[in-house]
Amino acid sequence: MTKFAIDPGHNCAYDGGASGVSKSENQLIMEVSKKVIKKLKALGHTVVDCRPRNARSFGDSLRRRSKKANQHNCDVFVSIHFNAFNGNAHGCEVLYISQAGKRIAAPVQKEISKLGFHDRGLKYRDDLHVLRATTMPAILVEGCFCDSWKDMKRFNAEKMATAIVKGLTGKTFTKSSKKPCQFCGKLIPNS
Repeated sequence: MTKFAIDPGHNCAYDGGASGVSKSENQLIMEVSKKVIKKLKALGHTVVDCRPRNARSFGDSLRRRSKKANQHNCDVFVSIHFNAFNGNAHGCEVLYISQAGKRIAAPVQKEISKLGFHDRGLKYRDDLHVLRATTMPAILVEGCFCDSWKDMKRFNAEKMATAIVKGLTGKTFTKSSKKPCQFCGKLIPNS
């Protein structure tokens, strides 16, 4: 199983994210990130939530995110975000810095665009701290544009989380993904 570092982007006192047409970027990020974490765990993966609880500045927030992923020796780092521009731009894109990251980004991008979002493609970025400072392959997901009515009409947190998880693992979590433990009856992931 894979150890995922999930970074709900922004979401600290020093970084409010973008304004959206119906919800802020921070609200959308948390809706999707919580579901991604839950789904990955249900599939048997280890998940480290990299959102800092007490950063002293914007830069400190970014450093704490990458440091936590590195300290936990995660296999893959995934930062979840939503774009904003001028209210007219729309679509999804996934950012990467390494070839290993690009290989992880491609199926995530494919699954999100299957939801009907315009495919803006994969984008190489070497100027983002969380991609540069992590020691494992890293991607930054821009699910869609939170300031676009076109994207927000299509947006569904559950479907977005499912697409991200399927892109990362090749699997979709469903209730049938779990079976009862033979000893205690608690639901556990199927192998």
